[in-house]
Amino acid sequence: MKDSSAGDNFPARIEDMCALAAKRGRPVYSQFLNDREQFEAQRILSRRSGIESVLWGGNDACARRILRVTDGEAFLPEDRSDFPIYALSISFRKADKPGHRDFLGSFMGLGIKRETVGDIFVGEGNAAVFCTKTARDMISDGLLTVGRVGVSVTDGLTDDALAVIKPVSFEEITLTVASERADCVVSGITGLSREKTAAFIRSGGFLLNYGECTDVSRNVTDGDILTVRGHGKFAVSGEAGTTKKGRVKLSIKKYI
Repeated sequence: MKDSSAGDNFPARIEDMCALAAKRGRPVYSQFLNDREQFEAQRILSRRSGIESVLWGGNDACARRILRVTDGEAFLPEDRSDFPIYALSISFRKADKPGHRDFLGSFMGLGIKRETVGDIFVGEGNAAVFCTKTARDMISDGLLTVGRVGVSVTDGLTDDALAVIKPVSFEEITLTVASERADCVVSGITGLSREKTAAFIRSGGFLLNYGECTDVSRNVTDGDILTVRGHGKFAVSGEAGTTKKGRVKLSIKKYI
């Protein structure tokens, strides 16, 4: 099941949502967006005045989220009850071990599009799935197995399914680097020499805000998301001061 990404027509899609919200005078919703699409949508919307936007995936732990745009303040910021997101509980034998890819493959086999499915949390004997109504109906009506594992689908979240949803957690890290250039920061994360780090970045090993970045001199700033292949994903929290020798102390959070 191929995921979408923020391509050339993505800004136009966001602008169309804003125009439609203004024309209709009511909220407009996207499908589920991946991390890069969410970042790009927020960048586009930051330049728009009068448009209110919220991202929500059905649970605070969800990474894939739907974008809601309204022309003006139509909802309280914490109000998420209107989002067209549905939850399903899927149970199976504890001895069986279907994984995330197995669930995606089974959904694809039913003809379900990736953008209609949000996060899938898989635990021992249970899974929790967030999706649109179309996907919910197709899963409820047609899902009998995941891979070779027999499953049972229940509408809503059971206590067992709710228990498998794990919130995002971070490890706080302070890097001491020569500067906030990409090669300095990535070198601090990987432990590679500056020369090897430059080759690593130029070969596509570094993503800045979910897009490939091959510019070794590009500065990272507060709020940036760094993906370093083979080392994980990190969020830049800002500077934590400087050393007596003028080196920068950079606070980052590593996704666990």
